[in-house]
Amino acid sequence: MNCKVVARATVNPTEDLDKIIKALSNVFHYEDIVIGEDSVTVTGNTSCLFPFKEFLEKRKIRETARKMIIKGWSEESKVITLKLSKQAAFAGMVNLVEDDLSPLGEIEVQISTENVEKFTSWLCG
Repeated sequence: MNCKVVARATVNPTEDLDKIIKALSNVFHYEDIVIGEDSVTVTGNTSCLFPFKEFLEKRKIRETARKMIIKGWSEESKVITLKLSKQAAFAGMVNLVEDDLSPLGEIEVQISTENVEKFTSWLCG
């Protein structure tokens, strides 16, 4: 199962950069991190998602995740787009959200994969 993962979180002026990095580190085992002026972006491949997969299993939200993956799938670009709560990620939890719930924004995750069915079975299986 091959995929490419890009997770990006905006860093607002009132937020602590270290807390944003911790939130991303709690959810992803990323290979690379880029700290910009107003955002932090982490990237990786399938292994980056192991903690994320574990959270889905522990919290028993695999079916919810499956629905959100299908909803966020773009067949044209072969990219799944998901949003995660920054606050939940900082607390070491995964909370998938449909809309921006926090005024500080969410973590936007883009997962590129050729086979969404196979990927979803792996992640939510």
